[in-house]
Amino acid sequence: MLSPGGRPLPARLGGPRNTRSRQFLLLCSGVLAAPAPAQFFDDASLSGRYYFVELQVTASDGRATDGRNLSGTITFDGRGGYTFTGRQGVGSGAPAVASGAGTYSVASAGGVAMASPIRANLQVRAWLSGDRNVVVGASTEANDNVNDIFVAIRAPAANLTNAVLNGNYTGGYISFPDGRSDGVRSAVVTLTAAGDGRFSRVTALGHAFDQGGRNIMQDDTASTYAINGDGTGTANFGVAASLFSAARDIFISPDGSYLIGTSNATGLRDIFFATRNYGTSASAQVFDGRYSIVELNVERPSSLANDLSFSVGSGTIQALGNGRALIAERLRLNRQPLDVSLVNTYLVNADSTGSLGPVVVAGVSNMALGVSTTVDGTTRPYTVVGAQVGAVGSITNLYGIFFAVRSPSFSGAGVFLHPNGVVSNASRAPAPNPIAPGSIVELYGSGLAPGNVEAPALPLPTTLQGVSVTVAGRLAPLFFVSPGQINIQVPFEVSGGGTTTIQVTNGGMRSNEVVVPVAATGPGVYAYADAESQNRALVTHANGSLVTPQSPALPGETVILYVTGLGVLNPAVASGAANPGVPPLALAVDPNIRIFFGGEPAGTVPFIGGAPLFAGLNQINVVIPVTVIGGTNVPVAIATSNAFTDLVDIPIGN
Repeated sequence: MLSPGGRPLPARLGGPRNTRSRQFLLLCSGVLAAPAPAQFFDDASLSGRYYFVELQVTASDGRATDGRNLSGTITFDGRGGYTFTGRQGVGSGAPAVASGAGTYSVASAGGVAMASPIRANLQVRAWLSGDRNVVVGASTEANDNVNDIFVAIRAPAANLTNAVLNGNYTGGYISFPDGRSDGVRSAVVTLTAAGDGRFSRVTALGHAFDQGGRNIMQDDTASTYAINGDGTGTANFGVAASLFSAARDIFISPDGSYLIGTSNATGLRDIFFATRNYGTSASAQVFDGRYSIVELNVERPSSLANDLSFSVGSGTIQALGNGRALIAERLRLNRQPLDVSLVNTYLVNADSTGSLGPVVVAGVSNMALGVSTTVDGTTRPYTVVGAQVGAVGSITNLYGIFFAVRSPSFSGAGVFLHPNGVVSNASRAPAPNPIAPGSIVELYGSGLAPGNVEAPALPLPTTLQGVSVTVAGRLAPLFFVSPGQINIQVPFEVSGGGTTTIQVTNGGMRSNEVVVPVAATGPGVYAYADAESQNRALVTHANGSLVTPQSPALPGETVILYVTGLGVLNPAVASGAANPGVPPLALAVDPNIRIFFGGEPAGTVPFIGGAPLFAGLNQINVVIPVTVIGGTNVPVAIATSNAFTDLVDIPIGN
């Protein structure tokens, strides 16, 4: 399965320096951008009237058998309840009037847990944008076969006219005709709205399952729209065509920045969304910062007609402004929730369109940056939207759409722990990448400590300079404290699964509590940057020398990876204590840890466990597979029972 910017997950996912007081990775840390002032979010942050579209498909025996879409008005009461009215289509039937109610809750960092309007017993993991004008979600935590995507935009408070829809827009489209996957299709759609009820141009690049997955480009210059004063309306996208056409109900945001919609025809279960393009001076540099993303994907991994794999995901893109980004998602692959962290590349054209994926394909735009906003005095895009498509004429076996909104920024007085400032000390993968028992984690904020102090020796103390940290109410061992950053070890006693709370106490003053995901494992590989890679894995040869482009690893050679987050060890190690340096060494208990080099599984892994004489550090001794194709930047991936990470690379010779 390919997430919108990750490498394909392989196989369908079926010693360091002896320095105890100052580990070599202790200060292996970056600094998050200074946040702009904002209040914490709560249920009251999500209130008022929104327009929404939700698409759901139920997978059974490798196909979609029950597609449903619901669109209309949803009103949040600011106290954890909502009501909705609209029209729902089921299977091959015509849309019918629907109404109902549900509940929701908003976490301090903007995460939303809400009941699905289509199925009240289905929980949607959603994100509230920083300006509170957009909600995007997907049912990543469901334990059944329902897959969905939910998008809501704030409804206008004043009368609108056709003039509100003007300029260039880009969006994503996915359809399940008659609610089935036999004709599933997805496309990137670009619109030019003239502001007078005409789309001067509509193009769609995409592919359809019943047409062999071959990508085509469709172009129309006769599409029209009509906007009512309340922001509802209709659009007619040209003559009947195989990819994107026909009449749709549409909904417009107050300033025309967002357009969402769905077909009003019998049997067409689909969703469509678009945002006004960022502008005509876009670049890789402006795509910088943190975005909350949701996606819905369908993949055909084999030649079997009904062998389809469905997935929904919600998480974070951390765009680095240099053509690289980190994606951390809670991804559900056919009922199996999985924590995924991936590195991806992107290209941004001046017109705001671009490419986001494991490899940027020249001439193929699968996404666009949208809606300009000001972040710390700099104009940035507010959204990223797109679909899973390929070059015209090529065959693509993945169908899907994604929608991302810029995450909110936060700051606070006194002892302040940033709601998004809990990251792995190794990978720095952003939330929802989970923390794990025994892992090394960095905390960011302000007023966290009176000064900079390192732990003097192992075992690690739980108090430094009057500063302590609790995880799930347990005191955490401390590597390092400073006013803006604290490095801790998550206590081994913290159980994986669900969420937990982290809080800092400085001189008797407590910070805000931050809720973070916690899992049995949350692997992150230590890395550094060199002239040829921004994510060079910290790997050594068996003699302890560093693997570099000048001294690459070789197929069949045993190398040593340094990671954190492999979870509980056996024999058990006390929190803050050094891993044993003599047999019996502490071994990872997860039986499903696998290592991949360039997608090839390592057949021999002599050791996975605690790095001897270090606290919180894990070590993996692994044999490079002889089947791997060498290169300067060969990706290294780690899979566990609940996670997959693919953020680093190493040089491998031939």
